[in-house]
Amino acid sequence: MTEAPESPAPRRLFTALFADVPARAAIDAARQGWSGLPARLRPLPERMHVTLQFFNAVDAERERAWRAALAGLRFAPFDIALTRAELWHAPRGTIAVLRPAPCPALDALHAATDALARAAGLAPEARPYKPHLTALRHAERVQDARLLPAPIGWRVQAVDLVWSDLQAQPPRYHRLATFAAR
Repeated sequence: MTEAPESPAPRRLFTALFADVPARAAIDAARQGWSGLPARLRPLPERMHVTLQFFNAVDAERERAWRAALAGLRFAPFDIALTRAELWHAPRGTIAVLRPAPCPALDALHAATDALARAAGLAPEARPYKPHLTALRHAERVQDARLLPAPIGWRVQAVDLVWSDLQAQPPRYHRLATFAAR
């Protein structure tokens, strides 16, 4: 993940909770045990995260407003535990996701960051929030992704604002800002 300068063109932005190194290793090990894996495992472990909000095209003014609003974010560190896997069938293919156990702190953080996005002039998704971590893309042939040997967890200590740059080759994430728990 790289840093990126401000851009006048609208960007795909999201807020995320990135898994720490031990959690990423555990997620990667769990998916390596699934049958029917594609030739290339995506996402790469360093890109594994739980998304809080996603906006497809954010202009520079709203991006600055969202970043400023997120600077006022207050939350205490908390533990998140991924406890079950699911296969989701979407128009762009099947993905294997890991879902967390119910977590009031995660729900509260999502509500707080959602309110900050609204304050910045961004309209949140109409769909209910379904927290998840995408463990595998192109999972059409995976049969046993529902099996997790044990819960996989980490301590959430920051929210990252990220630009998903699909124009780069290969596509990459740029961390625009990090907002630590406090």
